Amino acid sequence: MGTIIGFVILAAIDWYLVRRTGLHIHQWISKKYAAYLSEKGNKK
Repeated sequence: MGTIIGFVILAAIDWYLVRRTGLHIHQWISKKYAAYLSEKGNKK
């Protein structure tokens, strides 16, 4: 039952992100990580 609840929560988060940003979870994380690496590289 916990697996189903977790899946529903992840689906809701993904639906929210797609509506707000147009990106799915994995795309949003990749974008944030790329921005982090870019910022980290600029500080050197």
